[in-house]
Amino acid sequence: MDDIPYELVRSKRKTLALTINREAGLVVRAPMQAGEEAISAFIREKARWIIDKQRQIMDYRANQAPFTLENGQSLLFLGKSYAVLRDSVRKVTVEQTCIRVPKRMPLEGFVDWLREQCGKIIRKRLNYYARLMGVKYASTRLSEAKRRWGSCGSKNNLNFAWRLVMCPQSVIDYVVVHELSHIVYKNHGAHFWSHVAAVMPNFKKERNWLRQNHKLLDLI
Repeated sequence: MDDIPYELVRSKRKTLALTINREAGLVVRAPMQAGEEAISAFIREKARWIIDKQRQIMDYRANQAPFTLENGQSLLFLGKSYAVLRDSVRKVTVEQTCIRVPKRMPLEGFVDWLREQCGKIIRKRLNYYARLMGVKYASTRLSEAKRRWGSCGSKNNLNFAWRLVMCPQSVIDYVVVHELSHIVYKNHGAHFWSHVAAVMPNFKKERNWLRQNHKLLDLI
């Protein structure tokens, strides 16, 4: 079998790990002292899994239909699926099973609406959890990120992908708690996860939802 190209990321971790990114590329995460021979052997051992995962991602990307705001299209909003209904309304209206959108509203206008809704939710949840956790953040903004749901800078500036608005409220809360926890711990070590768990004991459920639905970042 031919060698599989990969990106190597070394850190202070203790074991080798493989991930497939959104472009179907292989990323190898290795300890600082891991040798190339050991890495190559590990890749060969996992070759079938790697190829299967890469094929799944390439097939998904090939068949993914972009969201165009057409009548009848479905969209997740706060974790619930709604049908888009073009209608004679003056502003976007969320009803029980559909989202009514003005007939002449362009996709860019609808995205602006989604961003506005996300901003309101994020600010509300940030204020709640920051008080609960006893931390202070410097600033917050919504991003166009398509690779991560949130981030915390070295100066405690928080960024959140506006596409979080498609996630359930509990998942949004997890991302908020996750980034606020980075104000205390600037890594993903054991102390960091214990800090998250102290606020959200069942955070793994929400984290798994994000891992299973990361394609939402590429939808619009």
